[in-house]
Amino acid sequence: MNLLAFDIGGTQIKYGLVSNTGGVISATVVDTPKFAGGEGVIQLLRELTRAMLQQHAIAGIAISTFGLVDAYSGLILGAAEAVEGYAGTSPKAALEQEFGLPVSIDNDVNCVALAEGWLGAAQGAAHYIAVAIGTGIGGGIVINHQIYRGSRAAAGEWGYMRIAGVIWEDHASMRGLLAAANSAVVSPFANGREVFAAYDAQDPIVSGVVKSWFKLLATGIANLIYAFNPERVVIGGGVSARGTVFLRELNAALHAELLPDFRGMSEVVLASAGNHAGMIGAVRNWLQSNKY
Repeated sequence: MNLLAFDIGGTQIKYGLVSNTGGVISATVVDTPKFAGGEGVIQLLRELTRAMLQQHAIAGIAISTFGLVDAYSGLILGAAEAVEGYAGTSPKAALEQEFGLPVSIDNDVNCVALAEGWLGAAQGAAHYIAVAIGTGIGGGIVINHQIYRGSRAAAGEWGYMRIAGVIWEDHASMRGLLAAANSAVVSPFANGREVFAAYDAQDPIVSGVVKSWFKLLATGIANLIYAFNPERVVIGGGVSARGTVFLRELNAALHAELLPDFRGMSEVVLASAGNHAGMIGAVRNWLQSNKY
């Protein structure tokens, strides 16, 4: 059984066929028609679905999308400023009405969390959290193998936490690291990779900035460990490209922040579901929603 999966971002939409075992059969990327508004996005989804149905047998449609999402009605509730008028639409309802197929939808980070539990770094864990560290910090919460969404689909928006008087994601994200480093040096860095390269070269100014950044990042993750007591903490997003070196550095910072009884209680791992995690997690959500 194959499903049509969409991973809708503010800049690009990835779509393709995914099997009910999570195998990605095809994946294509198109630009998000952000200037056409929410209805323009839905119209593109209709056109892409129609073209795929002409070529393939599809059992259903699984959607991962940016924004706050009511997974049951499919309504985009908010946090979707990248496309004007996207909030208030329901891609789920539009595609179900047009094609008569069962459609599921959820927030993109929730879908990535589901993918990690199904085929990635959280396999076998009943209780885990996924922390995505990129330009901001978002996350997904899995309790008893099920996504916890909260009463208004906003659970896991921990990037907005205030730690030491600052908004966590403004300072502990890759965007925050770059801004802090550039405020401390004469020649600005273009991206986080350049900051870490200077750190690895033991630049004394950058070393201080990065160590402070790790402390703030670890403080937030320690708070999440206290709150959720997860079996695993899956770290994804752009920062995970640093690999095992980053993991070692983060674990050292976490060890310093956690109370002794909590050290080692939650395993911290790097995301491993891959570049198609959004599509794979969308399919996992579809299978759970349709009781497969």
